[in-house]
This record gives sequence, structure tokens and C-alpha cells, in this order.
Amino acid sequence: MVRRRALLGGAAAAGVGGLTVAAIPPTAAHADVLTTPFTGVTVPHLVQAEQMAGYQRMLAAGHLPGGIVGYWPLDGNGGDRSGFARPVSAGTGTTWTSLRAGGELSLDGTTEAYASTGPVLDTTTPFTVSAWVRLAPAASLSRMYTAVSQDGVTSSRFLLQYDPGAGWAFKVRLSDGTGKVSAVATTPGQPGTWVHLAGVSDTSGIHLYVNGVLEGTADVAYNWAAPQAFNIGRGKYGGAAVNWWNGSIDDVRAYNRALTAAEIAVVSSRTARQNNVYLRDAPASVVWGPPADLTGWVARARCASFITAVLKRSCTWATDSYFQTYFADPSPEAADYRIGFDNDPGPRLKRIRGVAELQPGDLIAVDYNGSDPDNTGHVVMVRQLKGVYSGSMNFTGETQYAVEVVDCTSDPHGVYGLPTYPLYPDTRMVDDLNNFQGVGLGHMMCYASDATGEFSRYRWSVNTGSAGTHTVSERPVSAARVV
Repeated sequence: MVRRRALLGGAAAAGVGGLTVAAIPPTAAHADVLTTPFTGVTVPHLVQAEQMAGYQRMLAAGHLPGGIVGYWPLDGNGGDRSGFARPVSAGTGTTWTSLRAGGELSLDGTTEAYASTGPVLDTTTPFTVSAWVRLAPAASLSRMYTAVSQDGVTSSRFLLQYDPGAGWAFKVRLSDGTGKVSAVATTPGQPGTWVHLAGVSDTSGIHLYVNGVLEGTADVAYNWAAPQAFNIGRGKYGGAAVNWWNGSIDDVRAYNRALTAAEIAVVSSRTARQNNVYLRDAPASVVWGPPADLTGWVARARCASFITAVLKRSCTWATDSYFQTYFADPSPEAADYRIGFDNDPGPRLKRIRGVAELQPGDLIAVDYNGSDPDNTGHVVMVRQLKGVYSGSMNFTGETQYAVEVVDCTSDPHGVYGLPTYPLYPDTRMVDDLNNFQGVGLGHMMCYASDATGEFSRYRWSVNTGSAGTHTVSERPVSAARVV
């Protein structure tokens, strides 16, 4: 794929009022490219929805460019996207794999299983290193493994690693290797599990963050320059390479400054999981923040409250009074939207009956018809009608369409790793287990009756089987357009 981690296909996204989402190097391990071009400002409410999805995507990517001097996404190659042109070269015993969206470097623990480049950090001044790491399921916890290091003549100046005697650790050594200081974690190492590690060296000592949380600190006075290789997957001791990584490493970064705890929370995607939430049983909070502050963008909502917030932000007519009049609630539920679309959505909304008629910005509402005690239904905004799909789950007398949507959901629209997923991805997807929720871009499959062109059924994604496929007699579906 073309840079799975690119934002909105890598193009700048100009919004209402001059707000711009820059084409930056986001690093989300979940953000597959969506090939549909940005729709532009002709559909203002879609612009607002896409801006929120874009900023949440950057937060999930851990976008933090200030001070970055090395950035290796490891998405099928060793390219450095920091702007300093320091690609890493991978040795034998390494493979480019796709355990996570975007890919990563997997290493088999043998003596040539690492990647390296020239020196990156001035280790006489404050610095930060970080990476997503995963010990192989069969990795022995009695061995030491180094994820990131930078070498001196005799030993590595620092090591971000797993230590069998301490667990996750960030260490610094004397130049001759005779002494070391370690900041160690309270979270134990667990093979087969992805963990975000960040090591910070500043004037007060060294600090280790695990999944965005400070878990270890140590005082240290070591201060010497490490003029040799920056390594992914090994360390150095006694003048020789040691501690080869057995597992996978992703999204390695080096900063020429000490990141703060709040910045580590961003880099590790911890902030994203706090800011972008599918929220039940609490008032919604949807905040379009300032362009310069990713953390100011908040989407803590359900599907309907997110759509309502978008409409209220972008349409002067979208008032409590309007929604109360035509949807029986100033903050409609998904089923309220569906019923309102069918009956009388008011002068500002027009019912759309044909699936093939859908346009960017249209709303689709599904009514669960009392089948789910926790939700009345689901409502999404169309980003693009992607065309007819006939690869699976076809029904006689019906035509299936792939519809790209913006929505707020508890589960991404798709299953990572299946052959059909790459063509119809979801920005919230990380892997087959650990995914983001909340606002994002994804795909649903909508069916049209060949006789009438109207909705006949839907399913949640291209990967959904019969259990996630529902006819309109089970769950009614209606659509409307802002006019």
C-alpha cells in the first residue's frame, strides 16, 4: 500500500475558515490509506467531520515532530522520515512483516538480526528514544533483548531493552562499560504483546515510560558522546554486539530533547485513547481544537451525538429546536434519525431512497429495532460511494455497494489481516486485537434492491459474515441529505 500511515492520502486537507490539517508524517500503526480524495469545502458538515477524524488520526499516530532527529516507521523499508536522511540497513535474520497495519521489522534473535545507521543522537545533551516492541511468542524471558541503542567504542551509551532481571528497562552505561544505571518498569515483559517504550535522558536522570506511563526513574551523572552506530535490535558490550532482539519492532523515534510526560502520552497514543472514545452513559464532548494543539481535539461521543455535534457546528439551522421538532429530541439517538428520515426530516434534510444516489455528506441511519439493549442503532456520514462490490456475501435480487463513511463507533469497520481488508480499511485499525474506537474513517457495505434501488440490507464491513449482516426488515435503514 501507499504509506498506510499517511494522513488523508497524504494531502493537505483545507477546511472551513482556513483551518488546515497539514500533510505531516503521522506514524499510526493503525492508519491505512483511504484512497478517496478529500471532498473539499462544498460539503461543510463533511469537512468538519473529516477534520475531527484527521486530527484524531494524527493523535493515534502519536504525531510529535518537534525535535525529532530520527524516525523509522519500518513500514516495509528502513527509510528515515525525520528529514535527516538516515535510513537504517537491516541484516540477515530480519524480515518485513505486517502484524500491525503499516508493517514492522521482525527479527529472529540471531547475530545479524538488527538494523543500524550512523550516530543519530548527541548523547551529551538531553534526548528521548521510543519504539513499539513485541517479544516473539516463543522468546525466552531468561534472555536479554535490546530494542534501541547507540554505540560508543566499547559499549552502548544507552539501551532501551528487556532485561530478565528487571523487565522493561532504559539503561545508560559508562563509556568503558564498567558501570550502568537502569530505570526499570513495574509492568512485566510478556511475549507476543505489543508495548510502547520511551526512554528519556535529561539533567535530572533517566526515565522509562511504558505505554505512555512513567514507570521507572534513576539518577545518573554519565555524560559522554557515543560516536558510533544507532541500532534497532541489538546492543554493544565489551566491544562486541550483544542482546539481539527476538520479536518485532515498529515506529522507532529519536528526539534531541527530553520529551515531557504529556508529550510521551501523545507519542505512545495514550492521549488518543483518552481523547477519542465511544462514550456510553455520559454527556458527549466533541471539541474542535486549535490547529497547533492536537490534544485540544476531543471526540468523546456516541455515533448520534457525534453526528449531531457536527451538524450543529457547521449548519446554522441545526438547533435544539429543529431536532426537537423533526426528530423528537434535541439530541437524537440513531433510531430517532432513522424514523425522522422516513417521516418528515424537515426543510433542511431530504430523504434519499436509492443506495446508488448516495453522495458525500449524506447521512445513513440504522434502526436496531429493539434488538440491542445498549444501542438504538447506528448513524454514519457518507464520505464516498466506492462502487459495486461482489467479492462475497451476495444475495439474489440485490446489489452490494462499498460506502466509505465517517462515524463514531465502538469497533472499527473491518478485520485486519484478512485479504479483503486492504482495499476497504479503517483508520482505527491497529491489528487483529488492539484497535482504536471513536471517530474515524472506514467502510460499510450497503445493499440495494434491484427492483427498487432502495436499501435492502447492510453489513458492517467487507469482512463481515452472515452474523453481522441485517435485512431492513430486521433493522430498518434510511438516508438523508442536507439541502
